[in-house]
Amino acid sequence: MIRLPRSIAATCLSLAVFMPGAFAEVLIAPTRVVLERGERSAELIVVNKGEEETAFRLGIENRRMLIDGSMEEAETPQDGENFAAEFLRFSPRRVVLDPGGRQTIRISATPPAELPAGEYRSHLRLMSAPTSAGRTLESATSDGDDGLSIQLIAIRSLTIPIIVRVGDLDAELEISDVNLRAEDTDTYIVTRLERSGERSAYGDLKIFVDGNRDPIYFARGVAVYTPNTERDVILPLPEEIREEISGKSITVTYESSDPENPGVLARHTVLMP
Repeated sequence: MIRLPRSIAATCLSLAVFMPGAFAEVLIAPTRVVLERGERSAELIVVNKGEEETAFRLGIENRRMLIDGSMEEAETPQDGENFAAEFLRFSPRRVVLDPGGRQTIRISATPPAELPAGEYRSHLRLMSAPTSAGRTLESATSDGDDGLSIQLIAIRSLTIPIIVRVGDLDAELEISDVNLRAEDTDTYIVTRLERSGERSAYGDLKIFVDGNRDPIYFARGVAVYTPNTERDVILPLPEEIREEISGKSITVTYESSDPENPGVLARHTVLMP
């Protein structure tokens, strides 16, 4: 337990601690929903892999991708950016699962008939916390010395993109640059992706040492969302891989995992220092 002055405690109680990305105690599949060619509904499966009874709360929000691939909340759309939140529906909105329990989340889209062609995207946010957290906070009591005893509970959070495509859309992607970036004692390989067209790109980035058929390094699920035309994919480079590619020619490929736009979309060869 942590003892805080009442003013600070009130501030803490109004905040949630968010955990980035997927977390080990929750399984959700698929991790991306795309509705197109007349499709208007889909299902997600949420599984509680933890050891405690857990409450899940779901909501829709709009998010924007920055050039480094990070996401931020977006209140109003930019040029070429279309949100889907207004015509997305889902149920249930709140779920309590025992350890090992699972729940189907149903998502539906009802875009208006006059909606212009384009790609519309919003994100389903899933937040979770053990149900014991509520009981713990309810039991916290003041001791009369203008203080409040509380327990800080992390609320885990992840988002799933929900994409609705209207009309026949296409996308092209190029790898315009591959370079190394050093920060303190760490080395990163930075790949610049350039997207054009009316739809997002989604795929796997693979790095090959010339002469080898198998990739030496890869990253799955790399997206470039509309309306972004550029994204830097920044990957930490383990020392053993850095030594393996030093002074050699490598080829970086971007292979689409979108069934509507399959295959290798781009490749770039560069000599490593």
